[in-house]
Amino acid sequence: MTDDMHPEVAAVLAQAQRLQSLMDDQLDKMNTQTFTATDETGTVEVTLNGHSWLTNVYLEDGVLRSGAEVVSARVNEALGKAMAEAGMSIEADREYIDSVVAEITGDAAEERWT
Repeated sequence: MTDDMHPEVAAVLAQAQRLQSLMDDQLDKMNTQTFTATDETGTVEVTLNGHSWLTNVYLEDGVLRSGAEVVSARVNEALGKAMAEAGMSIEADREYIDSVVAEITGDAAEERWT
């Protein structure tokens, strides 16, 4: 930022940079985070990525002999657990982002009036 930049413009640019950094960090987290869960029997495991996309399904040897309905129920059970874990993480991230945005925008309002 240059010395001849208006202080309010400099403040807004600094806030925009903080917001951009916050969003970049969140995107990086979503690109690297995974959520893995198993069914109650431990014979089926599923993994979701940080975007809540199914990226892996592991079936223990022989589990397919249990039949389609049993395997389907086990996959759905594991998937439900992984989705619940991902949902809790997403909610925590939203709360954090909301608090940082409130801090940034609160700082902007304070700077404008002081």
